Amino acid sequence: MSRFLTITSWICALLSLGSVIWIVVPALSPSIWLYAVAVSEWSLWFALLALVGIVCALGKYFRFKNGFPYLSLIVGSIAFLLALYPFLTSLSAAREKNVELSFKQYFSGLTNSYALSRAPQTFVFKPEGEIKLDVYAPPEGVLPNGASVIVVHGGAWIGGGRGDFPQWNEWLAANGYTVFDVDYTLAPQPNYLPAIGDVKCAVRWVKENSAKFNIAPEKLVLLGRSAGAHLALIAAYSANDVRLPASCGSGQTDESVRAVVAFYAPVDLVWDYENPSNPFVIDSAKTIGNFIGGNLHESDEIDQKFTLASPSSNVNANTPPTFLIHGGQDQLVKKENLDILAQKLAAQKVPHETLYIPYAQHGFDYNFNGWGSQIAKPLILDFLAENTQK
Repeated sequence: MSRFLTITSWICALLSLGSVIWIVVPALSPSIWLYAVAVSEWSLWFALLALVGIVCALGKYFRFKNGFPYLSLIVGSIAFLLALYPFLTSLSAAREKNVELSFKQYFSGLTNSYALSRAPQTFVFKPEGEIKLDVYAPPEGVLPNGASVIVVHGGAWIGGGRGDFPQWNEWLAANGYTVFDVDYTLAPQPNYLPAIGDVKCAVRWVKENSAKFNIAPEKLVLLGRSAGAHLALIAAYSANDVRLPASCGSGQTDESVRAVVAFYAPVDLVWDYENPSNPFVIDSAKTIGNFIGGNLHESDEIDQKFTLASPSSNVNANTPPTFLIHGGQDQLVKKENLDILAQKLAAQKVPHETLYIPYAQHGFDYNFNGWGSQIAKPLILDFLAENTQK
């Protein structure tokens, strides 16, 4: 029995520490980064594993009195404390934002699905290239509030697709919003003009078809994640700018939106190019260069393209209200992006909100029930209501 407790103690301690260490240590590969996202979002399960190791170590000592298990206790205790980091920092952030956290929701599983009365409908909003969107309508029994949200997916401007986070779309629909989850041009690169243009094309399409979906064209919000957050921001900030035209339509439909929500967005492509992310996870300078079409320092023309495509360079007094969300452990888009854009918005007196989640990794909202998502959801609803229902 003593041998069993010793082995169990070490297995639990080492497995938990070997996992939770990636909550705070930069990943050494894309696969480890993905694992870090999962561990960060479900860290309390690893805290329980570490606790089992601690209990086994103490049980061995008190029952068999054959040597105090210093090392396994130290390893298990370190793992236990690291596993608590996401919850403790989230608790502080939640109190600051006056949001309550729910253990019941946290332990309820990967998703908290909202069953719709019908599956989302798919439409082609840009005939050239067959670019599509999915429409999530409020389910039966939910009164539509007349507002709509266009969701723009992430994927480093070369991957991803509509429907990447369907539970968020269902949740918004269950709260009365009509959701349009859109695709955009991913290839060939450079694709900054067609990608931005496609988002603006989606805005026009939604407005032109607003009667069909029983929504008010003036109550439209953009929401994006990562590369999609960049596209949502730049499309919102450069509405009707001929330098960044829509990829379809005659130009008679207004491209402006009421507000924009951005999860972990790259906001200043010049700064992001010169301050690269974790190179073991992503070559951010190369990714941005491929998107824009060259090296930042290659020519004045390329430099101007970087600046033109940066949301931070397009802020002015008419910029729509903005909600910025970022995690402190983001390894793909540095957390400074939130501060860069928030300062620009403040200087122009643009209404804006920020949510900084210290523990959160890039893509934290994949866990719909995680601490970061629990804080973000009520704040997003408040922001949407403030900008579409008043």
